[in-house]
Amino acid sequence: MELVGRTALVTGGGTGIGAAVALELARRGAEVVLVSRRADHLEATAAKLTEAGLRARVLVGDVREEQLFQELAGAVPRVDVLVNNAAVFAPYGPLEEVPLDEIDAVLEIDLRAALRLVRHVLPDMKARGWGRVIHLGSVAGSLGAAGQAAYSAAKAALEGLSRSVALEAAASGVTSNLVEPGLVETERTVSQIAPEIRQGLVDATPLGRPGTPEEVAHVVAYLASEAAACVTGAIVPVDGGIGLR
Repeated sequence: MELVGRTALVTGGGTGIGAAVALELARRGAEVVLVSRRADHLEATAAKLTEAGLRARVLVGDVREEQLFQELAGAVPRVDVLVNNAAVFAPYGPLEEVPLDEIDAVLEIDLRAALRLVRHVLPDMKARGWGRVIHLGSVAGSLGAAGQAAYSAAKAALEGLSRSVALEAAASGVTSNLVEPGLVETERTVSQIAPEIRQGLVDATPLGRPGTPEEVAHVVAYLASEAAACVTGAIVPVDGGIGLR
């Protein structure tokens, strides 16, 4: 119960890694605020937490829109742990064939929204002398990803954002880190990544299997804890060894 008294904001918290992170943080005592565009997913995840006797709230909204930030200011005045997890893929294909609106959506959700959320919570974290900023990156950000240039570019930029915030906020007791999963078995990866691409990623992973959302969530929870007070500016792989290739 190391996070009792802390409030954690998890974007993309309705399914997959975001839902697993929310559950793990709540198990450790945090009050979790789940953010997503999908009210049905949020309510289902929040119900699971509530049934387990854990504290959870939902905030339905689009991380690209100003309205969400206005609602955040009123509904969640204090954020101790920010987990930037919301992300989308563009359709797979060569960069020159991907529609510009799809590219813009990836950059808006995967990068610009994360930057804005950090900008939103950081002043209060600094003033209170405690905070945890945790980004969900991807091995695509460090290794590249054929057919996903926009997604890879956004995740690579998150590394620079995370390390820059680590430098800016360290003296105020705020840490900033990035967790870098490989292939993780979620609803999105199963529905949006072709089976042959997923199998290729598994074949390239020394452990020979995808990760699970829960395995990623445990690492996020550690970085949110007091035990990780001296960890900042880190890129933490949870990739089954695929980065070694």
